[in-house]
Amino acid sequence: MNRWKRLAPPHTDPWRPWLVWRGSLTWRITERASGFRVEVVRQGLRFPNEDEYRGLGQPTHRRALVREVVLHAGGQPVVLAHSIAAWRDLSGAWRGLRGLGNRPLAEALFTDPLVTRGRLEFVRIDARHPLGRRVRQVFGRDFPVLWARRSRFVKHGRPLLVTEVFLPRLLDLR
Repeated sequence: MNRWKRLAPPHTDPWRPWLVWRGSLTWRITERASGFRVEVVRQGLRFPNEDEYRGLGQPTHRRALVREVVLHAGGQPVVLAHSIAAWRDLSGAWRGLRGLGNRPLAEALFTDPLVTRGRLEFVRIDARHPLGRRVRQVFGRDFPVLWARRSRFVKHGRPLLVTEVFLPRLLDLR
């Protein structure tokens, strides 16, 4: 299975500008396309994958809030976003996550001065990766290889792991 890396793809890779962008991905998409919307695919308590536990810096085998959304632009899905917060943080630092509905998470992350973002990590995934399997479940098809990135956001010392899987149509938004 592919491992998360801190080294971004080379400058010649067309995905690099999207992958290394440290600002709000939502805002960047809305600058380039009309018809932006957030579709909640799944939100609830579940057991994260082992690498997600490590990404959160949390003990394994504890349930966490998992929120998955598809970002649409110009009528097309462009990103599958997957966010995870520890269950205990839903009544503390990340209590606002439960009530987001179809609003973008970026509103809570990039407008709150108490939230800091950690390093970006990158991975190329295929159908064997847990995220690749999830993409297949959501969209009903496999994609040969997709780029994904993730980073930890921290508020009051409590982490939130945000992973974004970039779908091929995102490159159309130049």
